[in-house]
Amino acid sequence: MGLQPKINRPAFSLRTCTRCGNTCGAEQFAPTKSLFYSDHVIPICNSCVDSIIEGANGDWSQVDKLCQYADIPFIPREWEEIYNTNKYNAFYRYAEIFQKSDYDTIAWDDYYKAYKELRNQKRLEEELPELAEEKRKQLVSKWGANYDDEALGYLEELFNGLLSTQNINGKLQADQAMKICKMSYEIDRRIAEGSDFDKLLTSYDKLVKTAEFTPKNTKNLNDFDTFGEATKWMEKHGWRNTFYDNVSRDVVDETLKNFQNFNQRLYINESGMGEQITQRLEALKHTAEMENYYGTNKNYTEESDDSPTEIVAPADAFDDSEFAADILGGDDDE
Repeated sequence: MGLQPKINRPAFSLRTCTRCGNTCGAEQFAPTKSLFYSDHVIPICNSCVDSIIEGANGDWSQVDKLCQYADIPFIPREWEEIYNTNKYNAFYRYAEIFQKSDYDTIAWDDYYKAYKELRNQKRLEEELPELAEEKRKQLVSKWGANYDDEALGYLEELFNGLLSTQNINGKLQADQAMKICKMSYEIDRRIAEGSDFDKLLTSYDKLVKTAEFTPKNTKNLNDFDTFGEATKWMEKHGWRNTFYDNVSRDVVDETLKNFQNFNQRLYINESGMGEQITQRLEALKHTAEMENYYGTNKNYTEESDDSPTEIVAPADAFDDSEFAADILGGDDDE
């Protein structure tokens, strides 16, 4: 006969639920080994616990809080098996498992530390059923459906090892790496069976050389291929680049600064430049006024007040005939 839950409680006792206020028998409360509850049961009845879980749609975070409340470890795999079998009083049946002597030294905090360690190692799928199933689907899609879980784990681990140690660039090299992994697994399987693997080993060696997965091409994880990788590593370890504003850092900055200072002195600090511009504008204005005043078709008379003092004889005052004879016969006087 297997181990049975051993719960220290009186033969018959009544408890009052701190949530709903109903009075029930002790068997209506989930058991606990927490030092905070001397009667070895939590103060919330099974009905209230079921309603809390159902209200959260079975969310693991809510179940984890209840487990922390009862000081029992939360193991998603165990909880899912119990909850999917029968949701009624699921937490009560789950808590009873950890009342066995096998779990005397395991509390909520112990398993939470182990959970964090798995998370840091990126191995949560080993414990969480949904993640494990999702990862298996991805591996089957990647490697094929003719491999079991152990083979899929072997292939994925070897492939990741190649990615981390070899310079694999492009889909062609990635495909060669996957074929090498499959051939390696097949060689190991034939060795275990005692079957012939000479031809397969020859093909394996040729493919390794073709893909250039050799020790001389091994990538050192401590080396940096680009300056960007070096900068990323430095920032990860706390380095932050210091930027200085308005400070010359090279000859280009100094040249630009000189140009700016020259232009500033030329157009702002040079007072003569402004005076020359003003004088030039005044001269242009005066010239325009004079041109408008002395028009080419304007006549000046004595009656004109604003004209210069000047007398202009009328055009008919001169008789051209008097001078014509002199002009034509001017040589007679001689």
